[in-house]
Amino acid sequence: METTRFYLVASILVGASVAVSGLSAASAQTGALARKAMLGVAIETVAGGARVLQVNPGSTAAQAGIRTGDVITAVNGATVTDTTALVARADELRSGQPVSLSYLRQGKASSGEALAVARPMESYERAKATYGAVAFRGGLLRNIMVTPDTAKKNGPVVYVLQGYYCATMEGPNAAHPYRALAQGLADRGIATYRVEKPGMGDSQGGPSCFDMDFDAELSAFREGLRTLINTYGVAPSRIVLLGHSMGGVEAPVLAAETPGLRGLAVYGTVMRNWHDYMQDLFRLQSLFSVGADPADNEALAEAMRPILNRIFMEEAPLKQIASEITGSEQLLREALWWDGEDQILGRSVAYWRGVGQQRLAAAWRDANAPTLAVYGQVDYAAIDDRDHRLIVDVVNHYRPGPASYAMLARTGHGFGLEGAPEEARAANRAAGGQVANAAYNPELTKVLADWIAGLPAPS
Repeated sequence: METTRFYLVASILVGASVAVSGLSAASAQTGALARKAMLGVAIETVAGGARVLQVNPGSTAAQAGIRTGDVITAVNGATVTDTTALVARADELRSGQPVSLSYLRQGKASSGEALAVARPMESYERAKATYGAVAFRGGLLRNIMVTPDTAKKNGPVVYVLQGYYCATMEGPNAAHPYRALAQGLADRGIATYRVEKPGMGDSQGGPSCFDMDFDAELSAFREGLRTLINTYGVAPSRIVLLGHSMGGVEAPVLAAETPGLRGLAVYGTVMRNWHDYMQDLFRLQSLFSVGADPADNEALAEAMRPILNRIFMEEAPLKQIASEITGSEQLLREALWWDGEDQILGRSVAYWRGVGQQRLAAAWRDANAPTLAVYGQVDYAAIDDRDHRLIVDVVNHYRPGPASYAMLARTGHGFGLEGAPEEARAANRAAGGQVANAAYNPELTKVLADWIAGLPAPS
């Protein structure tokens, strides 16, 4: 049976590389964290390493003498076999650190040394980005506060919680959705706040995002919230939680623990149990996103049912599932991206089981804050708008009136304008099932800012 590519409720704002990234003489130290460095090269895999297609002037690679056409074979003695390996080695570098690059030039081995150059920091018009750190389980997490020049003393601060993917929240350019959102809200006088996951961005030490469970990730966001309140002095009555994707699962849990929040908004999230969401994902998502055959989807969903039951209901080891259910090893690898050990969908299976253990109706019952559920019309990671409408119904069941729903036309999971449903499906099909990159929809900024402006001001 052929599996179908699908999109999880996730932060799809991924894309870190050592490719064409401008570099500047940014401060080597930002808060308690050294800034992560970048090589500043565009590369391709060739036999024996990563060939350089472009070198950015003033970059780490340029200062080490790297030229276009060189094949990088090692970083600080660690062998580079392809572009993936080079990206991994580069990701370990910190600004100011001595770097040795081994390379081949016209077949002749050579090497060069330099001090690693820091990645550029985010910059905004009429707003300031401040970089700091959050202590977490023996390590430090990068945090970023974007404060508009027109910010009022007791003005709102939107704490953005990202999706499941292990990737930086930092925007490499002004078009990055989180950065575009921060700029748009700053233009409306609203500050934003983000916290990286362990090991992502500039974060150092502590657990690995890829290996930790759901409770650990939730704890990291919780520490970020405590830092915002206790270190930055932002009262809960000024804080709006914005849960994007999986962040919309975590946001009501944090809100239930933090009385007096100014508001709680979610975009592209789920309300149903994660096990049920996964079952629906195989049954419905590719029908909506690319117009796939419904009967084929149904067959795939039924083939996945006993596998998902063993994962979520019985918590059986993945290797045991693969050995006991006929055909399950192929489905695990193709449909759930199983690595042969304990990782599926790019995270530990313990993480996914933790998501499945969340009782979201109870979380939304206890999250006593004005609520906004926003759904993008072509957000197929969320499958459809049922969960967003259900969030509103649940909140208003317990506290009639404070929850509202908004739909953004032509908008996808990554806040981008992807077109009307048929246009988005055609683009997805043309891209082989991948969600096409799309320009940020500023209507999201307007909907959020208008809603926040209507919330009761802090006393």
